[in-house]
Amino acid sequence: MTEPTRGTGPLDGIRVLDFTALLQGPLATQVLADLGADVVKLEKQEGEWMRQWGIFASRTHGETDAFLAFNRNKRSVAIDLRDPGDLERILELADMADVVVENFRPGVMDRLGLGYEALRKRNPRLIYAASSGYGRSGPYVSRPGQDYLVQALTGAMWLTGRRSDPPFLMALAITDQYTGLHLVVGILAALQHRNRTGEGQRVDVDLLSCILALQQQELTVYLNHHNSFERPQENLGHPGITAPAGVYATQDGYLLLAMCPCPRLGGILGVDWLASFDTLEKMYEARDTVYRLLAAHFSTRPTAYWIELLSASDVWCAPVRSYADLETDPQIAHKGLFWDVPYADTGKTYRTVGSPFSFSESPVTVRRGAPRAGQHTPEFQARKIWKE
Repeated sequence: MTEPTRGTGPLDGIRVLDFTALLQGPLATQVLADLGADVVKLEKQEGEWMRQWGIFASRTHGETDAFLAFNRNKRSVAIDLRDPGDLERILELADMADVVVENFRPGVMDRLGLGYEALRKRNPRLIYAASSGYGRSGPYVSRPGQDYLVQALTGAMWLTGRRSDPPFLMALAITDQYTGLHLVVGILAALQHRNRTGEGQRVDVDLLSCILALQQQELTVYLNHHNSFERPQENLGHPGITAPAGVYATQDGYLLLAMCPCPRLGGILGVDWLASFDTLEKMYEARDTVYRLLAAHFSTRPTAYWIELLSASDVWCAPVRSYADLETDPQIAHKGLFWDVPYADTGKTYRTVGSPFSFSESPVTVRRGAPRAGQHTPEFQARKIWKE
């Protein structure tokens, strides 16, 4: 267990007004907060939706673990958008903010009087960042935007799994998280533009565009070679994978083998028949045959045996690990990637994954744990936020 260092980060002094809920928006604002931004999270009176719903129905200290995963380093203010007093105080914060972030459906913030045009008139230097399901216009604009739905709509599910099985959802909320990171990139780029010109601007990302961007390599192949693209037949996990890469069952677990020329692998394993697959095209065409034959070979020994043998020749391979294995992984421990983070003002902590960023001069820090719903509402009501 590692307690992260405390201090300021490279975004120290940046003020963020956070209207986001669920996953991709809160992930983006947590990244900004980890990097030193002062993030004020505005929530419904009962707290945002992720406080009531989370994967595995799992809670720590009464809070969903899904919420805890994406909301450290923030303050929480409970608001009622029908209350003129709350709206007035929100507008005052928007006047002081560097960044506003929201992930409502298009048009919601405009109807509340909190859209980009309204806020820009008050604060021309404001970066207004919005994330939606499908963008601000087009035939899908009013549809619900959600990770699983967009995986289905964009081919990501079709790409995943074997040809004989139904399409698979990716196990992780990859659409939300990839979009959240694009939202951060857009905000940082807009801040740099403002540093250069003094001008704020609107930044938009959406789930549809980002999950298509995630498939750039695969879609480039498809768009140029329609007839050569199909789902994998065997346990390879990717339609474009070239032999001998794949996941192989060993005597006691699983081995992931990445790219390696077949003749070279054959020499290491003492398997003569691999030598004939000596071009990229041959390795691709024979991928199912090679997989079946290698699967029989790898099943005869434990994973550790194959890892030692292959690693000695610098073959790209790894054991397929469970979450339980990660807690004893020496590299994860060395880098301190599991953090103990405070929960609100309770004196309790929860374990989570730390920030992946490392800076030599402005370390990524925890200044606040994940807040209780409305924990900082008294500061909001007293107009003390950002006036400390």
